[in-house]
Amino acid sequence: MHTHDTSGAIHIEASQPSDAFTLGAFFDIWGVKFTATQLGGYTDTANKTVQVYVNGQAVADATRYVLHPHDNIVVGYGAPGSVPKTVPFAWPAGL
Repeated sequence: MHTHDTSGAIHIEASQPSDAFTLGAFFDIWGVKFTATQLGGYTDTANKTVQVYVNGQAVADATRYVLHPHDNIVVGYGAPGSVPKTVPFAWPAGL
């Protein structure tokens, strides 16, 4: 599980399908603390929180979210409503 460039696309290579490819595991690989209330050095406050959206829907337990092909995932930190729910991304043909 890795990225190839700065596009933000997560690439998974596996010899067998698995349900072990979670968003939490991706952050673990990068060595970034990721919980419902912490993203790296950012922790929830009264005014700012960790916010995670998958395909435009809020995800409560994002660390356990199992990644699916072409998911549009937004992980952000800020005031409620300040994080976009989706980001524009055009998948290359054949992916």
